[in-house]
Amino acid sequence: MLEFTGERVVPGLVDPNLLNEHVARYRFAARFAAGAVVLDAGCGSGYGSAEFNKASSVVGIDVSAEAVRHAAQTFGGPNVRFLRATCEVLPFANETFDLVVAFEVIEHLEKWRDLLSEARRILRPAGRLLVSTPNKAYYAETRAAAGPNPFHVHEFEYSEFRDALLDVFPHVRLWSQNHSESIVFAPETPSQGILDAPGDAAPENAHFFLAVCSQSSIGEAAAYAWVPAAGNVLRERERHIALLEAELNQKKEWLKQGEDSHAELLRAHEDLLEELKATHVAYAKQNAGLEEELKTARAGYEERIAGLEKELKAVHSGYQERIAILEQEGFKRLEWVRDLESQLERARHEIERLNRENESHCASILDGRRKVESLEHELQRLIEELQRLNQEQQRATLELERTKADVRSLEAELQRMEAEREPIEAENNWLRAERQKIAQSKWLRLGRALGLGPIVKSD
Repeated sequence: MLEFTGERVVPGLVDPNLLNEHVARYRFAARFAAGAVVLDAGCGSGYGSAEFNKASSVVGIDVSAEAVRHAAQTFGGPNVRFLRATCEVLPFANETFDLVVAFEVIEHLEKWRDLLSEARRILRPAGRLLVSTPNKAYYAETRAAAGPNPFHVHEFEYSEFRDALLDVFPHVRLWSQNHSESIVFAPETPSQGILDAPGDAAPENAHFFLAVCSQSSIGEAAAYAWVPAAGNVLRERERHIALLEAELNQKKEWLKQGEDSHAELLRAHEDLLEELKATHVAYAKQNAGLEEELKTARAGYEERIAGLEKELKAVHSGYQERIAILEQEGFKRLEWVRDLESQLERARHEIERLNRENESHCASILDGRRKVESLEHELQRLIEELQRLNQEQQRATLELERTKADVRSLEAELQRMEAEREPIEAENNWLRAERQKIAQSKWLRLGRALGLGPIVKSD
């Protein structure tokens, strides 16, 4: 179950009167929700979103992921969903909702003006915002001993609240909310209800303010009272007192168990102290005997040390002689080491010379490798050029073959034309001979002299 922090209302964890005080606002708002798309901004544990059972759809948002998870598991349904979001930046498109409710939320926000402007943005032209907040003046009086509410950032008095709403919405109507004692007469199945509730003569003294805000005219002005099913205040109060007494008795039992456990620990502590005292006395007696043994042992150790010192002097004299011999051997070995170091130095120089020659050789090899790579690149280029020339030669060979074929075709055509020309020339020769005969005819000459007949030219 969601943890009760002292501010967020959780059904089952708070006094029924406190719960009813909050549920009443949602029952008041439910009259505006029939067939509407509703947003419950700052839904908390989600109990209020479930009151809009006649709405077409309901979305509840809260900044607490834990609260949203609890609300979805406890009050979620086909038309009721919950998501995590802040009231200062509402993640919805313009003109999405018909009704937005924000009950006991605005006083928790540093940027509370953003809640009002965001609500106007997402409301449809005829939509309504229902917003409530505790009366700052009343709260200061009732919490004089406890101090300010640590969860509230900005509390409102009546005139400030009204003016803040009018800065955003052209139409605002305020109701005062007071938790009042009343006497209720109700049959088992009421057919109607009669409310005798004169208007509050001093709304600025109310416990809470609840406002209806809209961009269009607000016709609603009726007084509203809600008598919950658990409306027997005395019975609910007695049940709550009994529950508190049971919790108190349980805590007293836990306290008694803790006191008994503490007393048992004290007894165990005293027993341990007595045991430690007895152990200390035994250790003291044992320590006295150990001191006597230590004195006797110390005298024997002193005699033993004197004898060891004599032995040490004799050994030291022998060591001096051995050291002199070792020093002579050391000088000889030092000469051998120096000679070895000289040989090592010459070898080091030789290695450095060989390294230099090797570096020079490596440089030559690297240069040769570069030349080989250059030649390989040039060879590759020549191969590619040769391939290109071979391709061009192949194309030229194909073109030459086509040209030869065309020449052979032309030669055949020429031979055919030569063959056709011979009979034509023969016919032309015959025609010339005939025309020559005609031109030489006496009849033609006679006609020409008389101006008659055709004119025939000889070749």
